[in-house]
Amino acid sequence: MYKLLVTPASLFLLFSIMLCPALAGEQLMASGNPEAPPVMWERSGKMTGIGPELVSSILETEGVKYTIAPAGNWQEVQNRAKTGEVDLIVAAYDNKERRTYMEYSIPYLKSPVVILVKKGDKFSITSWNNLVGKKGVANTGESFGEKFDTFIREKLDVTYTNYERAFQMLAEDVADYLIIDLYPAVIYSKMLLAEDKVEYLDNPATVQHFHVTISKKSPHLGLMPKINSRIAALKEQGNIKKMALEQYTYWHKTFKERQRLFERADVEARKAQVEYDAGARDRGLDNLARFIERDLPYLSN
Repeated sequence: MYKLLVTPASLFLLFSIMLCPALAGEQLMASGNPEAPPVMWERSGKMTGIGPELVSSILETEGVKYTIAPAGNWQEVQNRAKTGEVDLIVAAYDNKERRTYMEYSIPYLKSPVVILVKKGDKFSITSWNNLVGKKGVANTGESFGEKFDTFIREKLDVTYTNYERAFQMLAEDVADYLIIDLYPAVIYSKMLLAEDKVEYLDNPATVQHFHVTISKKSPHLGLMPKINSRIAALKEQGNIKKMALEQYTYWHKTFKERQRLFERADVEARKAQVEYDAGARDRGLDNLARFIERDLPYLSN
């Protein structure tokens, strides 16, 4: 017969396991927007990009069992975080409504929100008020920060749809402008063969930041201090900016493969894209540098 030896150390371990199920082996479920490369996107049934790479490195360092997988479209992912079905979102903007059901990390990547228009339709804009009376479009489930979201809701006429349809609406003059994060703007304009068909307005509408979030219904909520500590260290080392460039480069290498998903483009558009790709510069890199490397003043009302 063995006697159970109860010591302060053993009690501490027992209570730690009870309070932190991650230590007891519960698997954390992470997901994100499947259509926001190079920050996060779905490829072959898996989530990839800056956000998944960052979260993977943090959770592996902490010894947390996890899965990062698609969980529907962006709105569905957010809905699942509300219920706790998704524990962690690898990248999200901050707003008041989302804070009711998610805890936010410190910011890890700057993300200008840009305004695209059909080539030749560029107009002067000095504030958000210049968008009043025009028809806008944006991606389903998207948020652009509390202030701009409120302005859109109260003052603007904006339709929410998927990226492919949004670019089509610009081309068909159904929409006058597209509100879009810089990274998907660069990626999707290339993927949809629209680089030479759109223009960026001079200044970003606003500048947001990507955060890691954890559902308030998740048993893994106690991980946030460690996530913050790791993000701070990676930012100081300059590693997150390196991740951004590496993920853009990785995506670009698979561009031709992914391009087959969008076969609706006509022969002329393909020819124009091929001719442009033969040039010395990558327009995507040019636009990333234009908005990220320079601290452009952003618009307000």
